[in-house]
Amino acid sequence: MKYQVGQRVTGIINNINDLGIFVTLSHHQTGLIHHSDFNNNWLREKNNYHVGEQIRVVVLHNYKGKIALSRMRVNDPDLIDHTNPFSNTKMADFTKTLTQTVNDAQKEIKKLEQDLVSYAD
Repeated sequence: MKYQVGQRVTGIINNINDLGIFVTLSHHQTGLIHHSDFNNNWLREKNNYHVGEQIRVVVLHNYKGKIALSRMRVNDPDLIDHTNPFSNTKMADFTKTLTQTVNDAQKEIKKLEQDLVSYAD
């Protein structure tokens, strides 16, 4: 899987060292959160993370299989996640889009509940 710049993903911390935090992503790919992502707080911050812990990150670069990640920029609006269907939604249309998504989800839940009831009979 090719990760795109701006894509938000969840991975598992597999190593923490002086260089930063190595994170295993899906399909056994690994990315690095460089220590500079934590500014001057790296020595103190690295103690807050543990191997095996899940972590939410954003892809900063993906060049020749080397994936640069960031923890601090996960909510950065300048990094657009093109895999997110809401990325292109304008603020004026957000409520309408969200309402439609909720309605679609409720219809799907009702359908699944009916299927479950009919399956149980």
